[in-house]
Amino acid sequence: MQTLTQTPSLILGLLAIAAVLIAGFVSDVRQKGSTPDDLPPVGHQYRKTGLTLWILCASCLACWHFADLPLAALGLQAPTGWGGALAWTLAGAAIVYGLYSLVTTALDRTARSKLRTQLAEAEGFDMLRPRRLSEHLGFQALSFTAGITEEVIFRGFLMATLALVMPLWAAALASVSLFIIAHAYQGLSGMLRILPITVLMTAVVLVGGSLWPAIIIHILADALAGCLVAMVDAHEDADQIMAKEANEGDAAAIPA
Repeated sequence: MQTLTQTPSLILGLLAIAAVLIAGFVSDVRQKGSTPDDLPPVGHQYRKTGLTLWILCASCLACWHFADLPLAALGLQAPTGWGGALAWTLAGAAIVYGLYSLVTTALDRTARSKLRTQLAEAEGFDMLRPRRLSEHLGFQALSFTAGITEEVIFRGFLMATLALVMPLWAAALASVSLFIIAHAYQGLSGMLRILPITVLMTAVVLVGGSLWPAIIIHILADALAGCLVAMVDAHEDADQIMAKEANEGDAAAIPA
């Protein structure tokens, strides 16, 4: 088995990941100290984040290639066997749950109101929240980008590289931890909110030995978040009118 000292390209890949995480943390700190008017346009954030992720993903793949390691060991292979079947089952269950959440939110004004409140209170979400059609399209494009690149970076390259020098469970734990840290701009509540799905995607990779089911889950989760934002925003005026009418009706029903 190769070690990191025998494969300096893998060390370069780890350093690249560390550099991007540190730069992202510094940028987040600066933006949190800025006023809303000083923040860059959301579309600019999407393009910057997407470009950074693709460059880092390509760098990790190049480092893996120069280490003369197969892409299959990175998880870029079709899942097989019972583990593969379980991984695809979990991905299918995630798709069904996502569609269920979308439909129930579309049909339930109370659910939309609750979600609207949660979005308003979500720390750091304003930096990425889409509002115009062009921004929603950009958010969906970023969802596709993040689903592919972040899986290759964190649950592919990072976990496989660390597994060369530590037990697989420890490499998986480090991958989960660094993925959560990469989303520190969402604040503690946001980091805790994405913890369950982060653990799920990591487990899917470990069980199936492939990144593809996790990539599908990741893209779905991010794209669903964008669709839910679009839905609650589109129904905001109508929901407020219906809530006002409902409150007036309740008040009229109270006997004098």
